[in-house]
Amino acid sequence: MMDSMKKLPWGIFAGICGIVVFFSTVGVIAAFIILSAIAGATSDGTTLFATWYQKTLFAADIIFGVGLILSVSMFVIKKLDKKREREELTNEVQSV
Repeated sequence: MMDSMKKLPWGIFAGICGIVVFFSTVGVIAAFIILSAIAGATSDGTTLFATWYQKTLFAADIIFGVGLILSVSMFVIKKLDKKREREELTNEVQSV
């Protein structure tokens, strides 16, 4: 199972997760600023979780943030394993 996990393109997964995290964070902040301005103009109050789409953006931000961390860690593990295999191969060639 670990060999099949190493064949996946973890760098691409990390990039996709990074893009989603960036834009969902921008969306959460923009929605909060806009809704705060509207609430201030109408003498009302607002929170970060006032509407369903703010909750959805925040949940996507958290989920894809965890995915980003896992993808980057798997990418690094994959690169280190390839480096270790390359070093073992050169050691075998030198010993022969």
